[in-house]
Amino acid sequence: MWRTIWCAALLSIAPAATTAASYNVVPREVIDQAAANGTVLVLVGLSVPWQMESLLNEEEVRSQHVAIAAILSDPLAQLVGKNYKVLKRYQEIPGIALEVGPDALSELARLPIVTNVLLDRPAIKKPNEANAEPVKVGSSVSLTASAVSEKVPLLIFNRVAADGTVLVLAGLRTPWQREELLDENLLTLQRAAIHDVQSYVLAELVGTRYRVTRIYRTIPGIALRVGMDALKILERSSAVTNVVLDRPASTAR
Repeated sequence: MWRTIWCAALLSIAPAATTAASYNVVPREVIDQAAANGTVLVLVGLSVPWQMESLLNEEEVRSQHVAIAAILSDPLAQLVGKNYKVLKRYQEIPGIALEVGPDALSELARLPIVTNVLLDRPAIKKPNEANAEPVKVGSSVSLTASAVSEKVPLLIFNRVAADGTVLVLAGLRTPWQREELLDENLLTLQRAAIHDVQSYVLAELVGTRYRVTRIYRTIPGIALRVGMDALKILERSSAVTNVVLDRPASTAR
């Protein structure tokens, strides 16, 4: 999504001294969008020891939050004087949401502390928000403190209200790249990260009406059948990026 053809983007954003490994940090689609639009919304994953909070006691959770907050200052210090804006700081996961220009994107690609840079999607303003402007299809909407993401579409809430449960696919928030771009070590780490975030979401759903229908190994997602209580948990979860309707598997004849 948001792919733009820009033949000289890679050379114009990353200097010749940048290693091939740095390009793996920032996917080509992110580079293309920054080159075409001037800025791009991204999620930046950072290298810091991390565990699911469900595995930690209260003191360990606080210590992990402090460690994540401390590490966020490192990449931001390197971006001083460049075109960037902080959109959201996370405390539960080692990451930060930014709007960046090509110069800031190039700097992120060179930082050893940055594990990955992913396209983020713009937030959608609530229809009843004061002075809200209509959102046009294909338009770029800037993230602001008053904007909210339509993580779970109203259609899904309506469906579960009518039927009791609904099949959904939940996208999960973790740094990710296509596996063909990764070496064996990074591939193992990425799959472990996907498993960890899946486990985190399932721990959040304990005590609600849900059933796992598919576990993905190579992409950050999980397929579920959920009731209203579980759907509300997915809506609030910091580990969930979006929820879409799933289709029942077809039975072989």
